Amino acid sequence: MEFKLQQGSWKKFQQGLLALALGASLLTMAPAHAVNINSASPEVLQNVKGIGPSRAKAIVDERERNGAYLSAEDLNARIKGIGQKTIEKMSQSGLTFDATETMTRAKSARIK
Repeated sequence: MEFKLQQGSWKKFQQGLLALALGASLLTMAPAHAVNINSASPEVLQNVKGIGPSRAKAIVDERERNGAYLSAEDLNARIKGIGQKTIEKMSQSGLTFDATETMTRAKSARIK
């Protein structure tokens, strides 16, 4: 049995493989979903690379005592043992700092 490609088919095949490989690599680089540090439970925070059970508890306990985290720098200042490299790793894994969303939800809960 002999298999022959039509002229130009091999190039299209290669381009398709390249597009597939590029798409797959982009999917592995992007976080699966964003996790807002100001609204996530300890269980959800543990899905972020760099956050284990004790760190997740510390983050939530501090948030409940002193309010929303305004930025990565705020997290760094308030939680012992979290440095810039850890924050970068967490951000790449999907951690976000949307304090306004959390404050809006808290205000609407108080109004009801």
